[in-house]
Amino acid sequence: MRLLFITLSFLYIGFTYGQGKRFLSPLSPRTTNYTMQIKLDTGKKQVIAKQEVNFRNPSADTIWTMPFHLYYNAFKNNKTTFASESSGFLISSPDAWAWSEVTQVVDSDGNNLTDSLHYITPDDHNIYDQTVLEIRLKKPILPFQNYTIQMDWQAHIPLKSIRTGYNKDYYFMAQWYPKLGVYEPTGMRFATEGQWNCHQYHANTEYYGEFGVYDITIDVPNNYIVGASGFLEEEKITGKRKTYRYIAEDVIDFAWSANPDFIIIKDQWKSVEIQLYVKPEHTCNANRFLDAAKYTLDFFEDYIEPYPYPNLTIVSPPCYGLFSGAMEYPTLFTAPTLCLLPPNIRTTETLTMHELTHQYFMQMLATNEQEEPWLDEGFTAFFEAKMMDKYYPKGVFYWDYMNINLGSEEYRRGRFFNSVNTKAGAMSDFGWHFKHGGQREIFYGKGALTLQTLEGLTGEACMQKIIQTYFQRWKFKHPCRNDFITIVQKVVPQFHTEAYTQKVLYFLDQAIHQTSACDYKVQSISNKTIQPLKGYVGQVDTLLTDNGAHQSQESYEAKVILYRSEAMIVPQDILITFDNGEKILEKWDGIARSKDFTYIGTRKIVCVELDPNFKITLDQNLLNNSYTLQPDHTGITRYFTSFLTWIQGAMVSTSTLL
Repeated sequence: MRLLFITLSFLYIGFTYGQGKRFLSPLSPRTTNYTMQIKLDTGKKQVIAKQEVNFRNPSADTIWTMPFHLYYNAFKNNKTTFASESSGFLISSPDAWAWSEVTQVVDSDGNNLTDSLHYITPDDHNIYDQTVLEIRLKKPILPFQNYTIQMDWQAHIPLKSIRTGYNKDYYFMAQWYPKLGVYEPTGMRFATEGQWNCHQYHANTEYYGEFGVYDITIDVPNNYIVGASGFLEEEKITGKRKTYRYIAEDVIDFAWSANPDFIIIKDQWKSVEIQLYVKPEHTCNANRFLDAAKYTLDFFEDYIEPYPYPNLTIVSPPCYGLFSGAMEYPTLFTAPTLCLLPPNIRTTETLTMHELTHQYFMQMLATNEQEEPWLDEGFTAFFEAKMMDKYYPKGVFYWDYMNINLGSEEYRRGRFFNSVNTKAGAMSDFGWHFKHGGQREIFYGKGALTLQTLEGLTGEACMQKIIQTYFQRWKFKHPCRNDFITIVQKVVPQFHTEAYTQKVLYFLDQAIHQTSACDYKVQSISNKTIQPLKGYVGQVDTLLTDNGAHQSQESYEAKVILYRSEAMIVPQDILITFDNGEKILEKWDGIARSKDFTYIGTRKIVCVELDPNFKITLDQNLLNNSYTLQPDHTGITRYFTSFLTWIQGAMVSTSTLL
């Protein structure tokens, strides 16, 4: 019977998904699969659930334990790891505490495993933290074997906690169920031996999940409208209750939202059905969401490959649901809006493009957001800027009256360099190692600028080939930074010399693993007149004087001196302009702390520009990148751009709070 049960489960998961919108063949390994029956109790603010988890051992290891994330336990008391790491963690009322409790676990052989349940704290040994629950098995999971358990659990939903919870009649259910960790075989990412990767819930990090199929039935009051990951398979009303059955395939997580007043606005992009869940007062901005979503899908179809899922769900939370705003989950993301938001402040469009990009970098390329957040947020911020500047050339903020335009790339760069500490930590650090802030600036800002600089150094065609190769090699898997660097190492020599490739790789190593800053400057220009030869030359009876030396035209020693002011080393282009209109583009490996270029002749240097094509967006001070003997107003323009960046940030922040 046990063998029959496992076989039928495997057949159901692997072969019955050719019906309706289901994939004819799996896109991912489907290592961890969930079937759930969920009941939402809006009176008690709780969910009651039955859950089946089918796990396939992806390794040659024998596994004796299964760890599960219980994210809601982060809000169980004020001394959890999440609470301790959160500044200003506050529970406003006794009803606001949240918890998740597994009440029974039985395997497919009928073995009751409930007595083996215990909490573990692999990161900090915090006795008050119960965000990881481990199950000890009666029989091990053998190599490449399927294993199924049945779980009963219930949870008290948090009141408007970060990313998840409820407020009034609005529910956003993310990180809401017992979620199995990721088993990493030897050689996967940084695993030197087979291991479970299942960290506690940290305030400064997001998530890591395994690919699988979710078959979720959600029971809610019949006046509630539900939107969720995947596609709606069935909807049924029974008395005062309504059930929604959703199927999500080849995804790493599942999220859903419920509210009685949602308006569902449907649109289509090729074979993809787009559904916007929005409150009536925000329907005025529907086209802003939908247009930005379709622009994003168009872009990635050309740049990488088409979006593979049949559905895309956008949830725009009400003003009292902003705790769940601007978050990404498989085939579903949230983006707040405001109808008072003028069209020249493109917060709605920016959030839509950013969160939808996560379907590629987080969902299909399922990196570990807890250990390497920049592979998720840095890539997304890089593409957000690229798309915004392409489809909205007026910028993320524009003011036609003053002829002001602030592009997305400028905005992202300004936010990073205006942060308090651009050296808070290395991009390679775990998210929770940033104990005093600065992690967002590093993972989003420095991550995006590193990729922009990589594109500047290698060229747009080479960068697209890098991204395409990386995606094709690692889609529906779990790459780490070393896997990305390996792709760079393979692709760049197809466009550049091996020597230049090594310089690019050295830059990338510095940007990822170090906290060093980048700043190159033009220190000075000099044009020294070369004096004619005077004095005794050869025989002592021959004295050259001004009258004896004649030059038809003055000669000069024209010199520019460059400095490397910070530690980071990046190859540099230098454009030198002479008084006769001639221009020379010099190359410098950028290694020395100072460098000069000297020219002997009749021409004088009038202008020098470091990085004239603005390849190196990680250079923190652009004001010292040029020097001219006839000053212009470029510096004023750049200061004004910095001021506009600050204004844009203030306006965007204000708009999302209204």
